[in-house]
Amino acid sequence: MQRTLQAKLGDYMAKVLLRPYDLRLDKGLWHGGSESTPKEVVHHCEIRYRGKVVPLMRGAYSDLAEVNEIRFYKNQRGEMVLKIDGGDAADSYRAYLVFAKGMLVRRRVEHSGFPNNFYEETRYVNIPVRD
Repeated sequence: MQRTLQAKLGDYMAKVLLRPYDLRLDKGLWHGGSESTPKEVVHHCEIRYRGKVVPLMRGAYSDLAEVNEIRFYKNQRGEMVLKIDGGDAADSYRAYLVFAKGMLVRRRVEHSGFPNNFYEETRYVNIPVRD
């Protein structure tokens, strides 16, 4: 059975679809599922900015499991951040998808207990293409 989490703030709306873990499809390491096999994994993440879908690579969300909560907030730079809390106890994590002007610019996933010691960070560069 699928589960959907939603968040909205200002011009941004997020929808995260979770589905049951399937060994045939999902074998490997997961944030929120490294200590044991996760029960749920992120199947799809849809972000909308001013009603239009924001293009997201699957890699921005496809390694997240056991999502508990999502919410938006604005950081000190004025960027919109989708905070994703997931996992449990020693396997808990926080993921941050950072958006500016409707585009994903950064992603950070950190261990909840040791955020400055165990984390990964990705920066996205969007170069406009002109025909």
